[in-house]
Parts: sequence; structure tokens; C-alpha cells
Amino acid sequence: MCTLETCVKHAMTGPVEETPMTKHLPAKLRAAFAAVAVLGACLVAAPDLARAADPALVAAAEKEGELVVYGGDISETPHQIKRFMEVYPKIKATFVTAGGWQLYNRYMSEHSAGQAVADAFTNVEDTLLTLDAGGHLAEFKSDALKNFPTGIQVGNFVRTKLGYAALVSNTSQMKGLPVPDDWTSFINAPKVWEDRVAYVDPRGSSVAFMVLAAMYQTFGEEKAKQIYTGLKSTRPEVSMNTPASVTKLVSGERPLMMYILTNHVGDALRKGAPLEFTIPTSGAVPFYFAAGVLKNAKHPNAARLYLEYLLDQGQDVIISRGEYSMRSNAPAPKGLPPLDKVKFINFDLKKALADQKKLIAWWQDVTGIQ
Repeated sequence: MCTLETCVKHAMTGPVEETPMTKHLPAKLRAAFAAVAVLGACLVAAPDLARAADPALVAAAEKEGELVVYGGDISETPHQIKRFMEVYPKIKATFVTAGGWQLYNRYMSEHSAGQAVADAFTNVEDTLLTLDAGGHLAEFKSDALKNFPTGIQVGNFVRTKLGYAALVSNTSQMKGLPVPDDWTSFINAPKVWEDRVAYVDPRGSSVAFMVLAAMYQTFGEEKAKQIYTGLKSTRPEVSMNTPASVTKLVSGERPLMMYILTNHVGDALRKGAPLEFTIPTSGAVPFYFAAGVLKNAKHPNAARLYLEYLLDQGQDVIISRGEYSMRSNAPAPKGLPPLDKVKFINFDLKKALADQKKLIAWWQDVTGIQ
């Protein structure tokens, strides 16, 4: 593979190949066309070189040689780490995945014991807001932010992709049966939904907590109670993370989910799963995935390089997996609507985090889950 320097040198000094389009042009113009063509070929052959991060940061990260990522996006994190090591093969990257609040609690326990190992933390932004408020994130700024809409930087972390939670059913197992079209559909859940519903425990999953908070803030305490009481009547299976419920959904064992995330439904639809994704009439629950560098990281430069990667090649991974990229003018994922066509519930995430203990205790009281 040529370096950018040798590509430029060859483009400017190498032989000029004539084509029907260029053979009648003056020599200097033919040389200019040739330079553009050679440079273009080099950029295609070495896309990562053309888009490399700051060389000093790369060198410092490669000197550290290691990276540990705590990733709350269980399905995507392995793909991102694999691609990161392809781009930066001198850095050995490892990862731990779990539900967002499970990961947060693990990190805080390790930190309290003086045994923290994570360098970067990626998850839905509720945990990132909490880490930042607690002084656990290092300052991070990137020139790559110019390629994104305003608002992608929040405190000391950056948003990496947008998603939302909506309703889903397995069409092969629910054929001819009623399916929910709104969150409030669970208030009077039909008997045929018994032993068919799965949802996720808000103590373990960031998005499950955000859905709980959105129900409470949007519909009020009494109506939210009716929703979760109706869910309870279906004898649902409650998992600690979303992928566990998605597995049951796709297999048909639990063909209804109170919600599914766009990142999970996009992946399942690409694989041919018989799913129907429904935006609730009251609106979907929006959320951002985000990433930050932990202040006590043992490999801080590798962590910063990973965040730079997420804002560059990592966005290509997001798009390839059928998810909503944060890039300006990025296309909607195949099978999902453009964001301007999606109705969203507006809720206050910071208020939800301030009320987190109260909301979890309320949910446990309503559902009887301890």
C-alpha cells in the first residue's frame, strides 16, 4: 500500500496516461487530470490513511498499545472494536458489554476499590451524563465535530448515534392476533397476550429506564401505573438487557416486546427476521448513544483515539448495520423512516436521572419485581 506522500509524488511526476477525454487537452491539463485520478485511486485503496486521526495522537496511542472499552451497546460494540483494530492494528483493544446501568455499577465498584480498568465508556447518554456529573470523564474535544450537527458535544462526552424505542411484534407468531399500536395498548392487554410479552428491567438497561421515565412524565403517575399493571397481567418475561429479549422475540418464544431499539430492529430486519416495527401513536422514545474518556484511564490516548474513530470510521459501521448515524445528511437506515417522519415523546432526561431511585422504587412496587 502506498503512503499519501508517495501517492502525491507519483501523481505529480509519473507518466500521463491519455484517454479519449483528455488526449486533446493541453499537456498541463492532462497532467492535472492524471494527478486527480491517481490520488483518487490511492484514497480508495487506503481510505483509513486519508482519514487518519492526528499523527501525534496515533503515535501516543500506539505507544500505550492497549485499550479497554466498556460498551453498553451489546450488539454493536464487538463490530466497532474489530474495525478499530483493523484501522489501528498496533493497539490491542478489548471490551466488556452489558446493560448500561450494569456497566455503570461495575465501573463505579471498580473505581471505588481502586481497580478500574476501563479507558472509554460507551452507552446511552444517561450513564454518560451521570459519569460526567460525578467528575469521572476527562475533557474531550475533536475537530471532527465540524462534520456533525450542533449539539453532538455534551459536557465531556460526544453523541455517536441516535435511536429510539418503539413497539415490535413477530408477524409469524402474531398472525391474525391483535398487536399494540401505542404504549397505552397495554392498559387493557388482551388475554391472548399472556405469556407472549417480553420487556427489559429498568435497573439494568438504560433505555428501559428511559422508557419508564417517559411513560411516567408523559402520561402521569396514574396512567403509567395502568400501563405497567397491564403489562404485569400478561405474565411477561423481564430481562436485564435488550438483546436477551430480542432473542426471544425473533425466535417467537416471546413474540411481543413492549419496546425494541432501532439499533436492534435494524440488525434483525437485515437478517430476515419476521418483525413488524410500529411507531406508537403517542410517539417513540428517543435516545442518544454516546462515548467518553474516563478520567482515570490507564490508556488515555488510546481512549481518545477510539472516540475519534467513532466520529469517523465508526460512523460507517453504524450505517452498515442499519442504524441512524449522527453525520449531517446521513441517510435513514433501510426499512426505517427518516427521522423527520417519526413522532417523538418529549421527556426530561436530567429530571428522570434526578428521580431515578424514586422511579425504580415506584416500578418495583407496581410490578411486584424485587
